[in-house]
Amino acid sequence: MNNSDTAHFVMTAVHGGHPSGRRHATLKIAPGSFFVRRDDPRTFRWQWDKQLPPLPKGEIEVAAEKFALTANNITYARLGDSGRYWDFFPQADGWGSVPVWGYGRVIASRHEEIAEGERIYGYFPMSSHLRLAPEKVTARRFLDGAGHRRELPSTYNEYTRVTEPETDRENPHLVLRPLFSLSFFLADWLQQQRAFGAEQILISSASSKTALGLGFMLTGADRPAGEVIGLTAPANRSFVESTGLYDTVLCYSDLDTVRRRPSVYVDISGNQSSRAAVHRHLGDALRHSCRVGFTHWDAASTNLREREPGLPGPPPTLFFAPDHILARRRAWGAERLAETVRDHSARFYRHAARWLQIQSSHGPQAVEQVYREVLEGRARVNQANVLYW
Repeated sequence: MNNSDTAHFVMTAVHGGHPSGRRHATLKIAPGSFFVRRDDPRTFRWQWDKQLPPLPKGEIEVAAEKFALTANNITYARLGDSGRYWDFFPQADGWGSVPVWGYGRVIASRHEEIAEGERIYGYFPMSSHLRLAPEKVTARRFLDGAGHRRELPSTYNEYTRVTEPETDRENPHLVLRPLFSLSFFLADWLQQQRAFGAEQILISSASSKTALGLGFMLTGADRPAGEVIGLTAPANRSFVESTGLYDTVLCYSDLDTVRRRPSVYVDISGNQSSRAAVHRHLGDALRHSCRVGFTHWDAASTNLREREPGLPGPPPTLFFAPDHILARRRAWGAERLAETVRDHSARFYRHAARWLQIQSSHGPQAVEQVYREVLEGRARVNQANVLYW
């Protein structure tokens, strides 16, 4: 949805994410959208539309079919302003649409190169419908040429034209592709940097899918450091160990057992206390501190360039995947890059099939329930969610 569509919504259901919040209405009228407060993702609302305005020439109308919802999407929300994630599907008055990766079908087209009935994969709002202005159309993909997206990273503006029929491989792809892409490019960047001369790499939130993908990449044949250590909560330790994707698995409380030797810290949790503890323990032995995610969003600061006074070692630095993707695309070319990511992804998907369960749910109530579970950290570590409209 874009700003011009907002005026056409005629019914609203508002939900307070806090325990004291109240529900004003439960509506099942499509098309609709799920919005969150930009300054507090615990507060959300539904908006529903009886009829959308006429489709402009050169645009397509896409009915969303399904999307994955993971901690990665909470990171998008927490970085919504600094990372410009709110800008992809802008809303007014302090509300935002959390971006998700999903599949949809073209239900109306006024674009000569895109036919009704086509399926696409790409970046969606948490809405039942999306309008796109395709440009640079090829047989395999196109970009959304909407004016407000032109200055945003092109990696998020690209949509794949899906020519194969739906298979049982589609949902694992839907869940893992965005997460493993981050894992792949982060590992590739660390290898380029030769892990800053580190002998060990510490990864927080080791049970998260992004961290598990990173462990998969870093413990392979081309590992950039001698030891990869996963840090996790006690409740998740057994699961993390069972995946076999780290050399060592420790609880955060075991940090004092980590050797003080040249190290890199990859912070996927975003937890400020844990980050400070790592910096204090390793001190000058810490060669690089990399901020990646916000799985512990309620214990994190969204100011990614905020200085942390008195923190020993190098200042934490954000890893922004789109920059590295574009650099690799220039260096390797689009086809080689796609093939390389695809090959590594396939191997990780096969590994993930041993420990990952994908749950499918349907409808607005399921969207609310899963969103709450992921936001509050109650989702099971060996489970992922695909939501169908």
